[in-house]
Amino acid sequence: MPFAWGLDLGTSNSVLAVCRTAEGSPECVWIEDLCLPRDHPLGAADEPTPLIPSIVELPTRDLARAFVGRQAVDRHFDEHVPTPPQLARRFKLCLGDDPHHPVAHAHWGDVSARLAAAALTQGILTGARRSELGPHGVRAWLRTLWRGWPDELVIPAPVCSFERYLAEVRRIARRCGVRDVHFIEEPVAAALGYGLDVGREQVVLIIDFGGGTLNLAVVRLGADAVKGRTSVLATAGAEIGGETVNDWLCEEVAARSGMDAEWVRAEMLWDVETAKKKLSRRDSPGATIGTVQLTRDELIGLLEQRGVYERLRGGLAQVVEDARPKEPDLQVAEVLLIGGSTLLPRIAEEVEAVAGLRPRHWRPFEAVARGAALFGAGRAVDPVFYHDYAVRLQVQQTHPPEFEYERLIAAGSPYPTPRGAEVVHHYQVRPGMDRFSLPICELGRFGWQALAWSRRENGSDYWHPTDAVQRGRVRCLNEGAPDLPLRPPSRDSATRLRVRYRVDRDRQLRVEVTDLMTKAVLLRDEVVATLAEGGG
Repeated sequence: MPFAWGLDLGTSNSVLAVCRTAEGSPECVWIEDLCLPRDHPLGAADEPTPLIPSIVELPTRDLARAFVGRQAVDRHFDEHVPTPPQLARRFKLCLGDDPHHPVAHAHWGDVSARLAAAALTQGILTGARRSELGPHGVRAWLRTLWRGWPDELVIPAPVCSFERYLAEVRRIARRCGVRDVHFIEEPVAAALGYGLDVGREQVVLIIDFGGGTLNLAVVRLGADAVKGRTSVLATAGAEIGGETVNDWLCEEVAARSGMDAEWVRAEMLWDVETAKKKLSRRDSPGATIGTVQLTRDELIGLLEQRGVYERLRGGLAQVVEDARPKEPDLQVAEVLLIGGSTLLPRIAEEVEAVAGLRPRHWRPFEAVARGAALFGAGRAVDPVFYHDYAVRLQVQQTHPPEFEYERLIAAGSPYPTPRGAEVVHHYQVRPGMDRFSLPICELGRFGWQALAWSRRENGSDYWHPTDAVQRGRVRCLNEGAPDLPLRPPSRDSATRLRVRYRVDRDRQLRVEVTDLMTKAVLLRDEVVATLAEGGG
């Protein structure tokens, strides 16, 4: 088989892994000039994983001339560079919301999150093509020259990501020469990457605490021992990570020194990052940021004050509770820690106190990338959805209009839809209306809590957002779809339409719409939206 590649695009650091054979063990790839050596100011002397800082500098719009990872970091420290460049960071968090959001400013203009992510991805792939793992021979050399290798790549996706994020990452990878892009949920990749026996029946709790987010998942292994499939019982997440802790430390330094917090963030961020790593070690003697001295206990106090431990404990309790309806006799057999922020003080201890198990945490940086490579090599996982999907309905007699949502697919549902399990809903059409639409929406979660669905007499579940924050977690997947004509127009409040929903193997939501008045089939197995990819 060709090499199977897994690329963990992280908020702070990225990792590339490869499986050389279908039965082989994945390994993380060292890319010269991109990965941080252990003796680097921002490196970790006790961290063997080849980390690529998710940082880029774009002197021009040409991706081939971008400085990526260690290259960009070293230019910031290089005394021979006349003006330290403005580096693009944290762009992963913007891809799903606004890929055009500026994340840095160059002399030629603003650097968007999309362009920064494309520069990072292309830099990593170019490094892989030039490494010893690149294909050999004239034909292979031509393939790498024209960016035709690798032609497949698995990229883990955060549990909190919407379809827009996946589509954006897929577009970026294809721009960089990758023909086929596959996704796997980060928690599921972590279970594979830690080398758990996926053929044995067990439930695993996974804590992914990275640079930008804290994600939790309860995963059942061994549902299909022959194919090694896994399924996700419950997920939760919060927008807090190592970069957030950096911001808090900048504010703490500013408060103690009397300096402006934005100036500290702009001029001393490297010192803050280095100090955070030093203070996270159990034997830390303390660290100095400018003129401010900090101890490990003071970092713990800052994390306590900012509610990190409380949110972690609450999230762990909630995600386990959410998993019980699917696993009434739930017993967690393993706890896995992934992401660099799991190395922060007391994180492992807090997890152990809540879960009652000592967590595995010797691969926090590389487990996800290793699992993605395993998935690319053929290790299967159950394809399921990780968000709720619903049709948007206007609440009658509301001006301006308010909307509620009728659930079509619950989080955790498998796909494709089994025969006979199609969802059928009936709809009224207001008198005089001669058109109708089916706006399909993806609904994210709010902190740790699942959506408060309420069941009505018709057997369907409904949810009504109550504020701007909740409305902001709704993504319509087919907003631009044209309305469909209804002839003759509706005359009364009688039920007019029957809609049958199903999902195919490509995550496409297909509908059959029947006009109950005329008995005409208005849509027959038509695709109305593509839903977010899960583990398949």
